[in-house]
Amino acid sequence: MALLTSGHFRSAQNLARGFATIRSRSQQLDSPRFRKTKVALLLGGTSSLVGGGYYFTKNEQERRQIRVAGGGIVRFFRTSYIGTVISLDYYWSLWNVPEVDPEYVKILSEVHKRSAERILKGCLKNGGLYIKLGQGLVIMDHVLPKEYINTLRVLQNECLVRSPDEVHQLFQEEFQEEVTSLFKEFDEKPIAAASLAQVFKATTKDGDQVAVKVQYLDLQDRFSGDITTLSIILNIAGWLHKDFDFAWVLNELKGTLEKELNFLLEAKNSERCALDLKHLPFVYVPKVLWTYSTPRVLTTEFIDGIKISDKETLLANGIKLDDLDYKLFSAFSEQIFYTGFVHADPHPGNILVRKDANKQTQLVILDHGLYEDVPSNVRESLRNLWKAMVLNDHSAMKKYSVELGIKAVDYRLFCIAIGQRYITASSNDKEDSKLIRMLFAPQKSRNKLTPEEKARLNIELSALRNRSLEIFKAMPSKLMLVTRNINTIRSIARGHGDPVNRYNVMARCAAKGTFETKQARGPVGTFKRFYERANFEVKLWIGGVRIWWWKTVVNVLVILTGRRAEVE
Repeated sequence: MALLTSGHFRSAQNLARGFATIRSRSQQLDSPRFRKTKVALLLGGTSSLVGGGYYFTKNEQERRQIRVAGGGIVRFFRTSYIGTVISLDYYWSLWNVPEVDPEYVKILSEVHKRSAERILKGCLKNGGLYIKLGQGLVIMDHVLPKEYINTLRVLQNECLVRSPDEVHQLFQEEFQEEVTSLFKEFDEKPIAAASLAQVFKATTKDGDQVAVKVQYLDLQDRFSGDITTLSIILNIAGWLHKDFDFAWVLNELKGTLEKELNFLLEAKNSERCALDLKHLPFVYVPKVLWTYSTPRVLTTEFIDGIKISDKETLLANGIKLDDLDYKLFSAFSEQIFYTGFVHADPHPGNILVRKDANKQTQLVILDHGLYEDVPSNVRESLRNLWKAMVLNDHSAMKKYSVELGIKAVDYRLFCIAIGQRYITASSNDKEDSKLIRMLFAPQKSRNKLTPEEKARLNIELSALRNRSLEIFKAMPSKLMLVTRNINTIRSIARGHGDPVNRYNVMARCAAKGTFETKQARGPVGTFKRFYERANFEVKLWIGGVRIWWWKTVVNVLVILTGRRAEVE
């Protein structure tokens, strides 16, 4: 009995302590502090329920816009974080390291590499316009450090791959029909993809094979937000680091990118390109199927070809690279100097190569979303500028550069940038030609420099690149995409080993118009025109020999001395 009573007593004590704890917790919950917490939890839960309820009352398109808005915030903070880390990396890594210090070049190269890798990861995660901007930076190899170019180059082949559900939903929104009801067959595995769209192979009800370009579902919804984010980040970066001010690139591309989102405009561009170049049998543009095309879906005939950058496959199929590159330069020179309707994005993914019915090499030009319409007066100035560059006529080079919006003092650097070829200084030019010449020197001639020499050269070349960048920033918008075209096709030919002289092909194409505009009157006029053309060809040949001789001398001196060769 005593044990039972004692047990009951302990149980009663435990029960009493339990009630006391409950009363204490209740008093705490009733305290002002916890009342505020309960109110906050209640409001938060209510907001979540209301927000969730609001979200689920919307249709799928409206829900996507809500998700895009949320994703935009994520992309903004991700981009801001990357930009901040890059800025701090440059600041701390180069803190108290003088530019003349031999270690400066090594440290700067490492920071460039890390920064480029961060930008690459950010572009791939954000996708869409971020990849597009990254691709735009890749072709600026004349002003950007090589670490950025080498790292970001993978963006030319990287793409976003979306689920088949998104493709089906977009077709519903554009055609109010299922993909299966529009096409006899539709392969849901994309055969190609880019920053704005995926390309699928399909078969029409008539049995024709077609390529169907389908825009990413949320791209137009996120365009304005992403453009604003990029503009803010780039402007801040340019304010913090004057050497990396590329907000102007986005400003120049904004209008054209907006047009690129409308695939019906791209379809019209492709038809105009085909019409402009119809006199060139080695150029082909796939035909548009308008019935299957909308602002977000573009359907063209399917072309089976080889990617122009696939050198091994081209050679295996009997494609002669010199003939191919001659046609490449000729086709786009025709646009730049004569038609004025210039394809601004002829990267390797947009050009296929095949054999035509006559077994001749033919270029198939794809992706006509990004074009520049160059006025006739600008084309005429460009033609005359190239002719003056060949003739080494500095007075004319200055004249036509100024007509193109370039400051007179910068005309020579501008000509070098456009032609990607060294131009000798005029007799009264006091500019350091040795420094400019080093830009074209073989890399091994720089590798032989002592650390101190490399540091000094890096400072000088950095200042020269900054000046070149200022020239491009001041360049009229009509010329920026033309320059992009020239740099892109030059890069393609470089991958082939430069089997033909790009400068000569483009110079002859440009000068052809300047000779044709002059009417030969009588024997004297005919002779004068013949003399001018012959003089042009001789100067073109002499210029080529001079460049070859200079490079040969540099290589020989590097081998013999093991040091940097300076050619007077």
